[in-house]
Amino acid sequence: MKKALSIVLTLLFIMVLSAGCNSQSATQSATTNKEFKLGELTDAKTMVVNKDKKEIQILAEVNGKYLTESTRHGVVFKDGTNGEKSVLRGLANQFDFYNALIEIGAKPGNNISLDDMKKAEKSVEGSKLNVFVTWNGLGKEIPFSDILKATEKRPMDIRFGGNLENATNLKTGCILCLDSCAVGIASDAAFKANELEIKKQVKITGNPDVLPKDGTKVAVIFRLAD
Repeated sequence: MKKALSIVLTLLFIMVLSAGCNSQSATQSATTNKEFKLGELTDAKTMVVNKDKKEIQILAEVNGKYLTESTRHGVVFKDGTNGEKSVLRGLANQFDFYNALIEIGAKPGNNISLDDMKKAEKSVEGSKLNVFVTWNGLGKEIPFSDILKATEKRPMDIRFGGNLENATNLKTGCILCLDSCAVGIASDAAFKANELEIKKQVKITGNPDVLPKDGTKVAVIFRLAD
């Protein structure tokens, strides 16, 4: 009789323990599987195009390396050959971004050649874009220039450079360059073609006093000016 009672109690203990483990596992799974969301952007939807607002939002994440090291890359698609060289690692690709700009009515400049990148003389042309950044908990949009720290401040003048052919051939993933560029889909006309790399007079990093920690996901918002 005692032996039978012992077996029953042992079985009950195993059942209770198993139920507890399953409950904990289900909770952990639910936490792990919870999809990231930032406005309309999610892990599965890394770009949102609003033709009425002439606006494109792309999901990106902070690359902590460039909170201390200088770079000429603002946003680069993570799978491009320059994917680890930018302040923000883009989670949408450069080709979808190019097509989205065309969709909202932006006109590409296509005025910088690869040879121009050796001279630092020309500025990128094309439709002007106003660019902002936000992230969960910030509660507002801030200008893209606010997330940068430069040894020489110049007002950003971001243009739709175009460059689809070079972007396709070179596969750099460049979405937004910090000086005029023959490959980036958009770039900053405030600096001449490849000026940051050639002249090395100005150094630009991410601003650690403004940006959240490494790996934080942010929304980069491009609006067609005018």
